[in-house]
Amino acid sequence: MTPQTPRYKHYDLGRQPAGTVVEVALSSINNVRLMDERNYRLYASSQAYRFLGGLTVKTPTKLIVPANGQWHLVVDREGLPKLANSNVRTIQPGHKQFRVQEADAVDPQKTRAGSEIGAPEQPASEPASATNGEHSPAVMGEILKELHQYKRIANTDALTGLSNRRAFDEKLASVFATGQPHMAALVISDVDHFKKFNDTYGHLVGDKVLTIVAEILHRHAREDIFVARAGGEEFVMVIEGRDPADVLRIAESVRTALEQTPFRDEEAGADYGSITISVGICMKADATDAKDIYSKADSALYASKKGGRNRCTIFDADLQAAS
Repeated sequence: MTPQTPRYKHYDLGRQPAGTVVEVALSSINNVRLMDERNYRLYASSQAYRFLGGLTVKTPTKLIVPANGQWHLVVDREGLPKLANSNVRTIQPGHKQFRVQEADAVDPQKTRAGSEIGAPEQPASEPASATNGEHSPAVMGEILKELHQYKRIANTDALTGLSNRRAFDEKLASVFATGQPHMAALVISDVDHFKKFNDTYGHLVGDKVLTIVAEILHRHAREDIFVARAGGEEFVMVIEGRDPADVLRIAESVRTALEQTPFRDEEAGADYGSITISVGICMKADATDAKDIYSKADSALYASKKGGRNRCTIFDADLQAAS
């Protein structure tokens, strides 16, 4: 029997002053609920409870502690298929930051009485991470490590391990930031006939197609090339400091390598055929901003599909006129 996904994750925040910011980074959409001691006990025992927060789409998200007291944070999957990977940190008034260790769900029968949200409680011991020495190099190093972890979770595609759309949008915006006059290009690639893999063989095979494309992209892109899964079967590269000929060469190397990679399941004796991609390219010099370069690279991608797929097209004046 397949084990059930846990209903929620619990973070015991300890005693917090009013105005504390609780920041949560998630790997996918979940509910984020901030509760005082009494309401957490009610929640844990599946009784009616009150909370701050709710369905969280944007990550990281922030909630504000409204009053002094003992506080808890819960990430749960109510109404959602899975429980997100999550990290939590608190920022107390005066910008005192500390790391919060994840705790297991508390037995409601073993927790002490608390108060409604907004009511003060009796003094309690501070979390260990908020004691003296919080500004020591070791603690600051832990904070920086935790911040890096938040960003990694928020900016990583769970299936392929590549950067996700959020990270891609940030990267593309940085290319057009003030003081960035260097050459750059956006390369958009789309898996040809991807729906066929899903419809014919099922979504597990479709997911395998996406991971194969990601592996080829990662293998053929140098460390200075940004690679991301922008969504669905769409993958992107942001290539900086290269002229159009170099950009086209890189895109072609990825396209060719993927076309020549066999996609078979030897154990099952299944041959799924070749995986190919259509590619659209636009140079920064031909665009005015991030939105414009994406639109023009997408037009070039459409031209590749219209031209028979499994090819690369660079946006140019002729394509502009045709558009």
